[in-house]
Amino acid sequence: MVELTFIQLRLNNRIFQSGDYVSINIPRVALYEFHPFTISSAPEEKDYIRVHIQATGDWTKQVYQRFKEMAEEEARENQIKIYRADIHPQESLANFQNVEHDQIGDQSNVKSNKREPIFIKGPYSSCARYVFDSKHVVLIGGGIGVTPYASILSSLMAQFRASSIACKHCNCTNYLSTDLSGKRRLQKVDFVWVNRDYKNFEWFLNLLRQFEQEQENYLALNPNEKRFLDLHLYFTEIKHDENIGNAPLELVTKTWKEVTRQDIFTRLQCKTHFGRPQWENLFHSFLSMENTSTVNDVSVFFCGPSSMGETIKNRCRTFRFRYYEEKF
Repeated sequence: MVELTFIQLRLNNRIFQSGDYVSINIPRVALYEFHPFTISSAPEEKDYIRVHIQATGDWTKQVYQRFKEMAEEEARENQIKIYRADIHPQESLANFQNVEHDQIGDQSNVKSNKREPIFIKGPYSSCARYVFDSKHVVLIGGGIGVTPYASILSSLMAQFRASSIACKHCNCTNYLSTDLSGKRRLQKVDFVWVNRDYKNFEWFLNLLRQFEQEQENYLALNPNEKRFLDLHLYFTEIKHDENIGNAPLELVTKTWKEVTRQDIFTRLQCKTHFGRPQWENLFHSFLSMENTSTVNDVSVFFCGPSSMGETIKNRCRTFRFRYYEEKF
């Protein structure tokens, strides 16, 4: 996985929206090739845009190799810091958080003739722009197909934080609930992520942890409000009948959750499911429990492998949910 952050980029003075994408050309990898990538940062992050590139094809593998070699051989000469999330995800995340704002604020120590030339076209819109026009959205990502939703979730989390107010007398924090629910149509988000495992996706799990904590803070201060975001994580490489040592995996994960109140794999409060989703049961849950949604309220957005998309599209026909797909 390669994360590219373009600092102080203006995109021809155009403001991008959550779910938009850009086309990227890296001449030192392939002189004339442009490749589309979804912007994974939020529009509220005005000083930079960010994309995530998974090394799966010829070009993306060359991009990964290019920056890997820069990290190992040319980082000091080019004054570029590369954090190898593929080797040490936790250390990489901590390092990035410590220097991110410093890098954005001070670029004077980078020599212009040592920068990596990258050409960008866009931004271009996608179906994900319709998310904020829906009342109840179900965001389904398969593998790296989560990137359009990283921007959407980051934007929603920024709205949570913008609605918070601090008391001048006691420094307590509260939220303006009218800003969260009264000014937008979107009232409920279910996020479904189907992936082989969680390796190389620490950047995305960190975003989910931040949102989960932000929501818990909000609900603690506003007990009459309903949950805005529900997470449904499925890791297909992990099997129900696997063991950790001599203990059944299901027992270990349950015990760990009871003791730490966190999932053993993701450190989220939501449970990790093993194997693929039971779509019939999952779709039923969107219309039951504490949800007050009707079939006319629910819009399903999908980005991932086409075979998974066909299955989800058929389920949407059965439940009469609106279906939008971003090509993977």
